[in-house]
Amino acid sequence: MATSPLVLVMGMHRSGTSLLGGVLQHLGLALPGEVIAADQHNPAGYFEWDQIVAIQERLLIDLERWWPSAQGCLPLPADWLVHPATKAARAQIRGLLVAEQAVRRGPWGLKDPRCSRLLPLWFDLAKDLGLPMRLILACRDPAEVVTSLVHRDGPITGMDHNRAQQLWWLHNTEVLQAASREHLQVTVVDYGRWFSAPDQQLSFLLEALPELKPSLDQQQQALASIRSDLRRSGSPSHAWLNPAMLRLHRDLLALQKKDGLSTPRRAFARQRLPRRLSGMHSGLPAADLLREQPESWQQWLQTWRHHPAPKFCDEVLLGVEPRISCCGMSWLELKPHLLLQHLPIPELAQRGLAAEASSDHQLHLSAAVETSPGGLEHLAINLELPEPDRVWHWLNLLSAQEAIWDPDPSRVLLMRALGLKAWWLDPQTALNGWLSQPNAASSAQWAACFGLAPVATNSLLVLGPAGPVFDQALAMEASKPSASAPLDNTSAQQPIQYQPGLPELVVSTVGQGLARAGWLQAAAQSAARLIWSSDALSEECSLLHGALYAPMVLQPPFTPADLRMVHQGERALVVVDERSAQDSSVLFESNISPSESDPPVRAAVVVSLYNYAGRIEEALNSVAAQTEAELELVVVDDASSDGGAELVRAWMQNHQERFRRCLLLRHRCNSGLAAARNTAFNAAHSAWCFVLDADNLLFPAAVSTCMDLAEQVDADVAVVHPLLAVEVEAGRPDEERSLVGFGSWQEAKLRNGNYIDAMALIRHAAWQRVGGYTHIEGGWEDFDFWCKLVEARFHGVQCPHILAAYRSHASSMTAHSTRRLQRPLSCTLQGRHPWLALPLASD
Repeated sequence: MATSPLVLVMGMHRSGTSLLGGVLQHLGLALPGEVIAADQHNPAGYFEWDQIVAIQERLLIDLERWWPSAQGCLPLPADWLVHPATKAARAQIRGLLVAEQAVRRGPWGLKDPRCSRLLPLWFDLAKDLGLPMRLILACRDPAEVVTSLVHRDGPITGMDHNRAQQLWWLHNTEVLQAASREHLQVTVVDYGRWFSAPDQQLSFLLEALPELKPSLDQQQQALASIRSDLRRSGSPSHAWLNPAMLRLHRDLLALQKKDGLSTPRRAFARQRLPRRLSGMHSGLPAADLLREQPESWQQWLQTWRHHPAPKFCDEVLLGVEPRISCCGMSWLELKPHLLLQHLPIPELAQRGLAAEASSDHQLHLSAAVETSPGGLEHLAINLELPEPDRVWHWLNLLSAQEAIWDPDPSRVLLMRALGLKAWWLDPQTALNGWLSQPNAASSAQWAACFGLAPVATNSLLVLGPAGPVFDQALAMEASKPSASAPLDNTSAQQPIQYQPGLPELVVSTVGQGLARAGWLQAAAQSAARLIWSSDALSEECSLLHGALYAPMVLQPPFTPADLRMVHQGERALVVVDERSAQDSSVLFESNISPSESDPPVRAAVVVSLYNYAGRIEEALNSVAAQTEAELELVVVDDASSDGGAELVRAWMQNHQERFRRCLLLRHRCNSGLAAARNTAFNAAHSAWCFVLDADNLLFPAAVSTCMDLAEQVDADVAVVHPLLAVEVEAGRPDEERSLVGFGSWQEAKLRNGNYIDAMALIRHAAWQRVGGYTHIEGGWEDFDFWCKLVEARFHGVQCPHILAAYRSHASSMTAHSTRRLQRPLSCTLQGRHPWLALPLASD
């Protein structure tokens, strides 16, 4: 059976290769692999095999010819086909092609503009695999390409008109020259003709690819995919274009009318980059000039921050007694060891650490009995850009190194520009075994250095203090050994191991630094997941390998249940229920008819009560003491069991003369805070209601001061919220606030969480408009209510006076349940109001 041909779609970037790839796919050409998703630059898609693109992109970088950079305009190195980077890329691509070739029974293709410069590698692979090839070159007006490239890549790579012209020239001529040497035909496809004569262009393409036999329906789909709205460069002027570019473009278009390259082959083989373009390279500055200007380095890094850096593509052989220095951090820290295990030095696992000879900033490795000729003795990891007073020390140290690695690509490029032998340290490179040596991987060493035990398999390992909410909940689990309290792997739930003191480990020797890094790497490979309680070591987490699930940072407060749900990709939510005013009985009501001289009632104070018999009278006394002369008071008892309702009734009987209207209602069953407030609002007659919880109290001028402000605002203001003094009672040593509600009302601030207390003056009509309060199990009804007001285009204003006391005590709803439920509450509110950006809902 004949081997199915491979169609290779090439051309300069922004030349219509993606349009061509899409058309070919509609015509029945198979495009294997996971394709790169569409984006703003290519809304219809790229039609590129992501693995092939990644391999070729990395190859060009390692050859120091990254295509959009100034170095991308240079010829490929003379020996590039035998370069270690090319050999590695060839092996990777070959593996992909072999697997695909085995299952293909018809024409298939690959589209990647990078093939234009790497075409000799593809010829080599095709010969090796006995794979026939069809070469398609997408060609576009160079003025359009240059305009598009400068617009897209200029801010990121420094792309300018000169560089873009050079790249266009190279991506086209190198294809034709390489094909000429192999005596292969190239089908040139004009991008502009897809829009001026799409039917003729399609017929031409099908003649060039006789293996494609699309149906009429497929051809219509292909033509329908050609959308003029995606041609964004318009008709730019050619006045600034090098004349040679125009001539080459005309010659390329002429090929579409000819049979392959039979006529122009020799001419294209002699094409050279025009001198006016080739003499305008904007490459790296001279090393001696850069060394004399260290004050420019920071700006240099900023300019090159988006550029990748080459990797050391071969295995490093070590000398007799190698030394590895670290600049910017010490070997007592985690990061250098975690990075060291990714260097291309397979000998590290066998050589091990010579701890006695090592120092904080330099590792000495054990001497080898036999070494390879030319093995390296002086190596370094760099993790800094030095301060001005240390520049020369830094340069002198690194100048003595035979190889330097740095995980920051822009710093690597700076060091190379300074003449240093620097390479990019890829944290995804396979492990070399550095943290598998006995000094790092021995449980006896962990115990001796830090008192640490090995981590249980498949456990959730929490590293660092997770806060009192987690501590108390985990202790509660441990106190009830059962399936709900997992202490080992026999439990129905995933076990949790806790190392709150890990960040405080004392590391005073290089050997201890190695042991700690080894323990953490082993923990990552044993545990199902590592969970850090702060992001202080999040970068180090990303350097760990072998975990079943990626390490994550989970900010307190959270509970063991929250942790398990987040680990499983689930979100803990709380019960939400719309509870309007509830069926209630009237326990007390009094109404005083006003005289003609009495001012109108401006506001009602509404109080919700549930099992606060010991506090309610003080709250009510604060209402009676208001300087606002005429008041309405509504108290709703939510089926208390402590006799609080009877206390309120007696109090009202003694103070009814103080209020124009006094009302006590009692729910027939406990319905929650939201329902109690809704019942109170529903019963109130006043246009404004001041919300007071039974455990707080008002200062004398609270209602009058807020009402004076309320009468000055427009109808879009639904809330007047004062400052609240915090009174901390015994049992709340964690309470550090002195004020509540110190921030004024802003939607942008509410996006990140609530900071406005429920104790505020609220417009009755706004409460009615949004449907009142919603019951949310565990709390945050007030936050939800504010969100509903925002969505109804209401807002609030702050009254800049301290007008009430917020009592922080151990039996409050906030202390009892809300703190423990912050994560599920956050997830619930985020789901109800998507415009929020609650931190705990994003984990």
